[in-house]
Formats: sequence, C-alpha cells, structure tokens
Amino acid sequence: MTQWCKKLAVLPWVVGLVGAFIPTIFTASLKFCGPNMIDNFFCDLAPLQNLACSDPYISNLVTSITATLVVLLPFIIIMGFYMHIIISVLKIKSVEGKHKAFSTCSSHLIVASLFFSTGIIVYVRPNGSDHDKYFALIYKVFIPLLNPFIYTLRNKDVKIAFFRTFKVIKEKYTITLQSNLFPTGH
Repeated sequence: MTQWCKKLAVLPWVVGLVGAFIPTIFTASLKFCGPNMIDNFFCDLAPLQNLACSDPYISNLVTSITATLVVLLPFIIIMGFYMHIIISVLKIKSVEGKHKAFSTCSSHLIVASLFFSTGIIVYVRPNGSDHDKYFALIYKVFIPLLNPFIYTLRNKDVKIAFFRTFKVIKEKYTITLQSNLFPTGH
C-alpha cells in the first residue's frame, strides 16, 4: 500500500513537469525578432508564442495537445468522480446527511471547476483572445489565494482560532484608538 501511495504522490509531479517541459521546448525553438512586449500580467506560453516571427502553429498545436492531456483529461476524471459522489449522496435518506455531504464536497468542486475551466480556456486554445490574460490571472493567482481560506475555514478549530485572534486584534485596536482619541493629561 505504501508503494501505491508513493506512486500516487509522484505521478502529478512527473505529469506536471513533463506537461510544462514539452510546450516550453517547442516555444523555445521559435524565432523571435520583433517586439518583445508581452500583453499579459506574466510571461505565459500563448502570448509568448504569438510574438514569434516564425510560424507558431506547431508550438500552439503541441501546447493544445499537452493541455488536453494534462488539464482536460484530469478535469473529466475528477468530474466523473464527482458525478459518482453526487449519485451516492442522493441515495442518503436524511436531509441533514445530504446537506453535510454536499457542503463538504461543494467547496472543492467549485475550486476545481474554476481552476480547470480557466486552465482549459487559456491552454487548450493557446492563440487565445484578449480575455485570456484575465483567465490566466484567475488560474494562477486568484484560485491559489482562495484555497487556504476555503479549506481551512471549514475546520472548527481554525474558525475558533481565527475569531479569537480577530477579537484580540479588535480589542487592541479599540484600546489604541480610545487612547489616541482621549489622551490622559500628564
């Protein structure tokens, strides 16, 4: 069982590295001679490929095929598992049990859907549009920023610690504010 777990842990790393490496090699083989300003928030494959003086067709095709395998295929598999989970949850008799099961799965389903759908939009069709930079921003920044909040605030202990910390900060801020507004004379 331990070997299986190790393989499951290593597999995403290998697929991710290979999935990033292949389109990068094809993009690096393009000839660049014109403008060097990328219309994006960061250096991403599609905008970089569109700057090439040579024909980026093969590089775009490789990026699309790789994205299909690395992004679209896992998304379809995950959605298949969720369909199975939803069917199983619908078989639960109690309304409270259904609610608890759906509330547990819904946050991950929303994050996974946002993550994969924006990734699919940006990378499966890499010649893209002007909106791709915003989808890429959601994919690269917004969703990873949301993850800690979505997953940790579901934990009761984390919620209690968060509200305790918030209460302490509020009390210190109130005391500091009161002492600044109503200073005592010396």
